[in-house]
Amino acid sequence: MPRRLARRGLLVAALALLAACQSPNPQAERISQMTTRGVVLTVNFDLNSYAIRPDAREVLEPLAQALADPVLEGFTYDVNGHTDSTGRLGRNMALSDLRAASVVDFLAERGVDRQRMRPQGFGPLQPLTPATPRAAANRRVEVFAVPPAR
Repeated sequence: MPRRLARRGLLVAALALLAACQSPNPQAERISQMTTRGVVLTVNFDLNSYAIRPDAREVLEPLAQALADPVLEGFTYDVNGHTDSTGRLGRNMALSDLRAASVVDFLAERGVDRQRMRPQGFGPLQPLTPATPRAAANRRVEVFAVPPAR
């Protein structure tokens, strides 16, 4: 009798696990409804750094799960790096490229196909807060979802 209960318990657990694996990812579902290019995530960086901060990891992990979801198979992603206006333009352009690349690396390590991501750097040329170009809010990477052509 105890063996039957153990098997039944394993079967119930397996079915629950299967159902959890097949349940839709809410972020993937939200992105799949997009019909035009749009921002799905913004992460910020420390001054003169392209290292992913711990607070950014917490939002990038679920994004990676969503972007790897089969429901988003036809989507591509623009990964745009930005800096504030502190320092020289050439250094900021390179830093923004490195920031975009670090986000692409993070997402790719978690199963998102690199071929579907396009990293690019804009340096300080597209500030989020133009009135304060040296503000920390300008040191960011924005991930845009690009829906498939219909």
